[in-house]
Amino acid sequence: MKNVRPGFLMKPFLLGIMLLFGACKQGGKSQENKHEDQLIVELRIKIPKDDQFELFYRDEDEDYNAERSVSVDVKGAEEFQIVEYVIDLLEFPTHIRIDFGKNREQGEMTFGHLAFRYNETTHTFTKEEIKKYFRPNPGLDFNFQDFTVRTVDVNGKYVPYLHSFNIGHFVNKVILF
Repeated sequence: MKNVRPGFLMKPFLLGIMLLFGACKQGGKSQENKHEDQLIVELRIKIPKDDQFELFYRDEDEDYNAERSVSVDVKGAEEFQIVEYVIDLLEFPTHIRIDFGKNREQGEMTFGHLAFRYNETTHTFTKEEIKKYFRPNPGLDFNFQDFTVRTVDVNGKYVPYLHSFNIGHFVNKVILF
């Protein structure tokens, strides 16, 4: 070791530490984004009672069906919470339908926001976009002024939902940008 320049051994040591740190950092990143390359529909809502929400998705010339749906159990809370629907890999729908639960005793809910997420890109719908691109069915009393939501029995049936018109350009926006 007589002829070894000072710092010569330090460079490989530092390089090894940097590689190890980078590998750990990448491992942590994949943990954070466990739904990489999947579209996520995010609903921010205040729900007073436990329930089960469901999202159906389809393409232009299809009907909604159980194979293209995602169910999420939600716990009632006085605070806003985020309900995430993770769409199947490589599915990019043009229409969605959010079913607002099965609990007929559900009280008034407050709609916070609706967003599409894909990797690092997010589109949060403005109130104007919600009014323009989404419609409630008769089982959902959706107040577009204060964004309160009530579910309603219609002829003994309980199927409250909010469905979209073609929202494919919003899906494309988060995927392509």
